[in-house]
Amino acid sequence: RWLRVRVSDMHTGKPRVNVRLPLTLVGFGLKMGRQFAPEMEGMDIEELTRVLQTGEPGPFVDVYDEDDGEHVEVFLE
Repeated sequence: RWLRVRVSDMHTGKPRVNVRLPLTLVGFGLKMGRQFAPEMEGMDIEELTRVLQTGEPGPFVDVYDEDDGEHVEVFLE
């Protein structure tokens, strides 16, 4: 199982970021990030990890950022 993050230019369609990470690495990164990122305080990392592990493949974030001209997609494969 994989987590893919893709950011593309809305005008040209060219990818700016295209990252594919194994879910085991994502879970580890979330746990480590909690120690170093104050923004993550109060997040239920275990619940987020569980949702990622048990979720169906497909998109769960699909955002168009008009200000930056970016299309951001996050999905499970």
